[in-house]
Amino acid sequence: MKKLVALSFILLTIVSCNCKKAASGSDKFSILKESAYGGREKESHALIKSENAFKAICKELNIQDVPEVDFDKNNVVVAFMGQKRNGGYSITIEKVTVEGDTALVLVKNTVPEPDATVTMALTAPYCMVSIPKTDNVEVKENPVKMK
Repeated sequence: MKKLVALSFILLTIVSCNCKKAASGSDKFSILKESAYGGREKESHALIKSENAFKAICKELNIQDVPEVDFDKNNVVVAFMGQKRNGGYSITIEKVTVEGDTALVLVKNTVPEPDATVTMALTAPYCMVSIPKTDNVEVKENPVKMK
């Protein structure tokens, strides 16, 4: 039991860190914030095109250290997985492709296997990314089962 608690704490720390990384893909993007806790109750996504809207969503998500974003060159997309009854769920942005005035954002949802050992806590995973500025954004999901 102690090992499970320690492992859960380590996983929580890793998942909820304020990591900035650029992933592979045809266009650059940066993950600004990714967490298993604190997202919206319903599965959705949000396109943020202004500093004021960005500050509002950071306040909603209780983000203390608001990342800097140049809204002359970038937009922000936030993908919400919705509230889940236990741990083991995560969401991330895998790839961003820009064609013309449309950005295609590929979201990777990870769900636990039915018999997986997970934390017993309500979670609400979300991922916030900075993407190149476009007029339109399409979000596509890629569900993946945890091993």
